[in-house]
Amino acid sequence: MTDEPDTGTSREPTCPRHPTVVSYVRCQRCGRPACPDCRVPAPVGVHCIDCLREEREAAKKSKPMRKARAATGRPVVTLTLIVVNVAMFIVGPLLWGTYWYDHLGLYPAHPFDEPWRWVTMAFAHAGFLHIAFNMFALFQFGWIVERLLGRAKYILLYSVSLLGSSAFVAALGEHNSVVVGASGAIYGLLAAYIIIAWKAHQPMQMILIIGALWLVLPIVYPGMQMSWQGHLGGAVTGSIVTFLMLPRRKPTIARWK
Repeated sequence: MTDEPDTGTSREPTCPRHPTVVSYVRCQRCGRPACPDCRVPAPVGVHCIDCLREEREAAKKSKPMRKARAATGRPVVTLTLIVVNVAMFIVGPLLWGTYWYDHLGLYPAHPFDEPWRWVTMAFAHAGFLHIAFNMFALFQFGWIVERLLGRAKYILLYSVSLLGSSAFVAALGEHNSVVVGASGAIYGLLAAYIIIAWKAHQPMQMILIIGALWLVLPIVYPGMQMSWQGHLGGAVTGSIVTFLMLPRRKPTIARWK
């Protein structure tokens, strides 16, 4: 599936536009070698300038996704969520002591006694590694999803994913536990990222990396127990919201640049 010119003297991969330049870096879309002058950075890997030109031409011919205010610039919502989570992680122990997260977490045994816990659970974390990994995942997926959907839809996605995560915890969680962490809502962003990338034929190596880290985390940090109920709830509701928000036609990928 690659188009490599034959120089007659070497079987090394060479750039189609510059046959004398050897390049082992390939375009994530077409798979052809691309030299430094012929490649453009992408969210994962690089794209060649030929594919970039084709994407832009296709975007002009097709009606693109409605442009939102957050399509360009800083991911304001994502950064705000990170700041709030980190602030709570610092202030929480000062207000409530070592087990401060018990005051904000959701108890599956009594999910409706204090309904505000359905939201506050996502801003409490039980340890440095817990919040560090969640914020890393939030930034990795959040800035892309926020850019593609726009701030308003991104806030809706995150909010619904959070409440969906809490609902699954309330219905299926273990009664002798307290659930905290933003991972349920982040799973909603993860689901949205997968759907958008799949529709736009984008590579998903980052998803595999994050998924592997989520599996390894309980091993390197035995005290942390993952709430599969919260993760499942966030992923299910996030998927539903994303499908409802995206246009039925195949979205353009020009805005991934």
